[in-house]
Amino acid sequence: MVKPQTWLAGVAVLLLALSAAAGELVVLVDDSTEMPQANIVNGQLQDGLHRDIGLELAAHLRLGVRFRVLPRKRLTAALEQGQGDVLCLSLPQWMPAPTLRWSRPFLDNQDLLLSSRLAAPRSQLGDVAGQPVGTVLGFAYPEMLQQLGSGFVRDDAHSMVDSLRKLAAGRVQHVVTNRLYLDYQLAHGLRLPPLQPALVISQYRNRCALSPRSLITRSELDRALAAMQQEGVFQRMLRHYR
Repeated sequence: MVKPQTWLAGVAVLLLALSAAAGELVVLVDDSTEMPQANIVNGQLQDGLHRDIGLELAAHLRLGVRFRVLPRKRLTAALEQGQGDVLCLSLPQWMPAPTLRWSRPFLDNQDLLLSSRLAAPRSQLGDVAGQPVGTVLGFAYPEMLQQLGSGFVRDDAHSMVDSLRKLAAGRVQHVVTNRLYLDYQLAHGLRLPPLQPALVISQYRNRCALSPRSLITRSELDRALAAMQQEGVFQRMLRHYR
C-alpha cells in the first residue's frame, strides 16, 4: 500500500514537471518575508524583490512564472520534493540541505546587530553573550551561534518588524536584522530609539536555491542571473526600493 506522503510527493513532482514542460517557473517565497523583499497580502505575493527577481528570471529563461507562498519551515522540503523550482535571496547555511543546488551569488547584503544606547557598550559579538537578542522564529543565525555558542540567547518574534518593535519598546536591547530590510524600513517611517553604531555580523551575496527535481539546470539559472547582473537589473531593483 502506498503511503499518503509518498503519493503526495509523487504528485508534486509530476505537477512540477508538467509546469516546466508547459513553460512555467515556480518560485517559492517565505510567507513571513517583509518589504523590500516581499509584500504578501492574503497569501499572495504582490510586490518586492522576490517578485521582481522571479519575473526577471522567468523572462531570461523564456518561461512563464508562478509564485507559491509557503511557511518558512516547509520551504526546504518543498524544494526537495519538487513543489517549486527556485527560492531566491537565501544562502546554503540558512537551508542546509545537501540535495539543493545553489546558484552563483548576485545580491549584496549584510546582517547587523542593533543595540540600544541604554545597553552596555559593545564592540564585538562576544559582548552580548548571555543577553537576549531579538531574532525571528525559524531564522538561522550561524555566525551568532558560532561566535557565542550557548551564550547566544534568542528572543524570537514572528517577523523582523515584530523584533524591531520589541527593541523600540525596550523589551530587548539587541536585535539582529539585515541592511536591505533596515534601510527600507527606516526610509518608510520606522522609528527606533537611540542606538549604538550598528555592528556588522556578516557580509554576503544572496543566491538562489534550485530544486534537485527542477527541469531547469544550474547553468541555465546562472546564465540568467549573470545576464541580469550585466544588464544592471539588480541595481535598478535596489534603487526602486530606496
